[in-house]
Amino acid sequence: MNNPLLAKLKLPGRIFQLPSKGEFYKDSKIPVLSEKAKNGEIEVMPLSGLSEIKLRSPDLLFSGRALREICEECIPDIINPELLISQDVDAVFCFLRIVTYGAEMTISSIHNCEKSEYHDYTVNIEQLVMNPNNKCLDFIDSIYKLKLSNDQVIKLRPVRFQDVIDMTHIAIDINASIAAKGMADDRLVQDASIRDLMSIVSEVDGITDESLIKQWVKLLPRKYIDEILEYNKSINQWGFNLNVDLTCKDCGELMKHNLELDPVNFFSG
Repeated sequence: MNNPLLAKLKLPGRIFQLPSKGEFYKDSKIPVLSEKAKNGEIEVMPLSGLSEIKLRSPDLLFSGRALREICEECIPDIINPELLISQDVDAVFCFLRIVTYGAEMTISSIHNCEKSEYHDYTVNIEQLVMNPNNKCLDFIDSIYKLKLSNDQVIKLRPVRFQDVIDMTHIAIDINASIAAKGMADDRLVQDASIRDLMSIVSEVDGITDESLIKQWVKLLPRKYIDEILEYNKSINQWGFNLNVDLTCKDCGELMKHNLELDPVNFFSG
């Protein structure tokens, strides 16, 4: 039976395009976006009060549960949010903030001028998300390929939300071992290093078997690790530019402020 009390609670959503344009999900064995989400275009509904509480809970967020439940309610076009790449997760936070509270957001910032103080500034988030820096994705097949100095060809990929969750759990375990023993557990440190590389390498010389790639990563000399990490950093500078220009209220000079997408503070009304 339909609940008549809910009719006036449903607010209209909006269509946004993910900065990845859905390019990294086309060949995924597990569907990430619905068939309706052509070119990465998704419909986003406002957060309910309960959903916002979930999103601001570190435990729920870094178990993956919060984002999954919120997508089920507010962004049904995202089927498996754990497999979203990090640039798209940042975008989802921005989209949810816009449809729930509007485009404008008040932030607190301080300049490095003499006698500077923290002041409130109003920024327009929508202006940041309308023009993503993603032209490089027109050449995605060539950009995300790297030939190492030993002639092995590596296919890279952006970090996924699940990778972030896994690395966060490993970091928690490392900190716990330091607290207990006064030093990090060697096995955990090794696991972190392997997991870090596995999160960005999807193919080596045409081989995609994760168990074989993991064996390869374990024996990879530092020289090649550095080549991979440096190249990966250079190709992932795309997506939304979340640096905003502000005019210091103390000295009048322009200053840069980076919008940190920490859900605890980002969704504070």
